[in-house]
Parts: sequence; C-alpha cells; structure tokens
Amino acid sequence: MGAYKVVIREKEIAVRENETILNASQRQAGGIFVGCKGGGCGMCKVKVVSGHTLDGIASKSVLSDDEHSAGYRLACQSMPITDMVVEPCREMNKILR
Repeated sequence: MGAYKVVIREKEIAVRENETILNASQRQAGGIFVGCKGGGCGMCKVKVVSGHTLDGIASKSVLSDDEHSAGYRLACQSMPITDMVVEPCREMNKILR
C-alpha cells in the first residue's frame, strides 16, 4: 500500500492510500484544526499550494464552489492522489486537537 507525501506548514507527513489529509495529520501531529470531521464546520479548511485530491462531500456553506475552484479543500473530506503542499486556513495561535 502506497503513501503520499503532504507538506503542511513545512512539516512533511505521510498520507496512506484512501486516508484523508486530516486523519493523517492527526496521526502525525501535522497541525490541521479539527471540528466535526464530516465536512460541515470548515475548521479543517486548507489551501492547496500544489497537488491534487479526491474530494468527498462538503457543505456549500463552508466550502463554496468558488473556493473549491480557487484550490481550497476540507482536509477531513480530501484524500491526496499526488504528493501535495497545503496551508491550513486557521490561525496558528488556536488550540489544535
């Protein structure tokens, strides 16, 4: 089983095949905020700097079509299909879970 390299705030994590970016981040202290894990709160929104994802369901109220087109994703609903670089959208001074 393969893994993709995902860089989050200059930290590289390994995301297993069929694993979301958020789950891998939690497993490896990658620094992405956690909320509902269901695509409805937007706490885990990231900006894709490079790479591609396979995306699950996300509420349009937290990730609009325009945001999606601009490269934003919800880490809880996105699985990498290439190596990636992403930047979390939440402030650094918030508490991570």
